[in-house]
Amino acid sequence: MNKISAKLPFFEKIGYSLGDTASNLFWQTFSMFLLFFYTDIFGISAAAAGTMFLVTRIWDTVNDPLMGILADRTNTRWGKFRPYLLWLAIPFGVIGVLTFITPDFSDSGKIIYAYITYSLMMMIYTAINIPYSALMGVMSPNSLERTSLSSFRFVAAFGGGLIVQGTALKLVKVTGGGNQAVGWQWTMTIFAILAAALFLTTFATTKERVRPPKTQITSLRNDLKDLFGNIPWLMLFAIGIFLLTFVSIRNGSIMYYFKYYVGDQTINLFGKSYSYDKDVLASAFMVFGSVANIVGVLSTRFISQLFGKRRAFIILMFLTAVLTAIFYLISNNAIITMFVIQVLISLVMGPLSPMIWAMYTDTADYSEWKTGRRAT
Repeated sequence: MNKISAKLPFFEKIGYSLGDTASNLFWQTFSMFLLFFYTDIFGISAAAAGTMFLVTRIWDTVNDPLMGILADRTNTRWGKFRPYLLWLAIPFGVIGVLTFITPDFSDSGKIIYAYITYSLMMMIYTAINIPYSALMGVMSPNSLERTSLSSFRFVAAFGGGLIVQGTALKLVKVTGGGNQAVGWQWTMTIFAILAAALFLTTFATTKERVRPPKTQITSLRNDLKDLFGNIPWLMLFAIGIFLLTFVSIRNGSIMYYFKYYVGDQTINLFGKSYSYDKDVLASAFMVFGSVANIVGVLSTRFISQLFGKRRAFIILMFLTAVLTAIFYLISNNAIITMFVIQVLISLVMGPLSPMIWAMYTDTADYSEWKTGRRAT
């Protein structure tokens, strides 16, 4: 593919990015509200919910690679990865709604229902998101174009998070009429319809251009050998675990942080006092963070070209660690300081996700260069 044809059309970058908006309508809801939903609304103990999350993640360690193997071996007139967006968009939405339904079961019945629906949700999430992520690696052979595409993707991803953070709690109140369980069901129905429509839009607006060499003989043994011999991928694998762990813990603790530590607050601004309840503060805290994330993402290409992706990533991770340590020292009534540090952390973290995903796609190029085989 020549240099000109390697440049992706603007509308295609937008179309691809909307798939991560779809994903984050659910992912952000899960990471920020699901544990709180299970413990404070559905009535499952924190220990049971935490154990369930651990069990499903253990299964993911098997399920995710299996999905990658399956997607790499899929061949249709639409390509390898795009078909999964078409096939799974609607099931993704349906199971997402079922995850937030609260049947009147016994304590053990609730736990069983949660295990079944959440496990199905994570499986369908894997089945649509592994191909979606891999799609970025075959839309263009140009590394800078993929970095740009990754930036578009994560602007849209944080945009999806912004929708969730800014509207979820309000939608729950409005649609539930005071009944949080009903409110969450209707809120997730709205998000599910939007997510399905966005995934279908991504399917309709993207193309797969990079294909394995025609002489390549597909072999699971060779794929795994190439994978575990790919040192850059192994390093990113370890970094990705720590990064996602950090993000999951931080996002999952926000509702508890404001409910049990910050509480309702009165803030003095310019000589006037303003009273805010904890839900409003939590929602605003998340929204401020997402807006800062988006600003950070928009700087990704500039920072990558200035420092190089690897060096920039290291610098930004160091700054994130320092700012997070400072956040730990903030008292519960220092609301302004709390929000300022949140904005700084989110701004610095903004480029991290697009950088690491762009580097993941680069490792596929590295593997093809080293072995002559491609397994995206």
